[in-house]
Amino acid sequence: MVKLAVLVDVQNLQETFERQGYEVRYDALKEFIKRQYGLEEREVKFLAFIPHRRDDERRIRLLDALSFMGFRVVAKTVREHADGGMKANMDTELVLEAVNLMPSVEGFVLVTGDSDFVALVDHLSRHGKRVAVLGPGRGSTSVELIRAADQFQNLDEIPGVVLARFPQEPPNGPRPEPTP
Repeated sequence: MVKLAVLVDVQNLQETFERQGYEVRYDALKEFIKRQYGLEEREVKFLAFIPHRRDDERRIRLLDALSFMGFRVVAKTVREHADGGMKANMDTELVLEAVNLMPSVEGFVLVTGDSDFVALVDHLSRHGKRVAVLGPGRGSTSVELIRAADQFQNLDEIPGVVLARFPQEPPNGPRPEPTP
């Protein structure tokens, strides 16, 4: 039986961390969650929600990598409008998956900072489900989402999950030098 559903808002994470020059190691995130909750692979359902443009090879490689890591990938092609704007939101798909999984799992981990999911967290909580949020730090995770969750953890503080694409300071500032 699946005990935990992990729903990863890849678009939210990628936009947040890429802007800051960092990347998310989804394999390290997956291993951290299994250790954190003391669960085996078969007891956790990992889902990644990821929009992409057909010509975005980098995003398609990420989509494939997530699949090979054991995530169930829910993807859709970005719609481009005549005025040059783009529509690339996966919120509805994430919410529907959570609601459909609700009867068969004990708890949820939402990996996002997006306040759009406050209503989902409230809904799951009203149905007796525990909901943890793992989100970006530095003010990138909605305070309302943090308040709604049973537990919040800053992704920036999980060793090995958020890495600099180029050598520079870690996302939560310089680390103190170890004392001898």
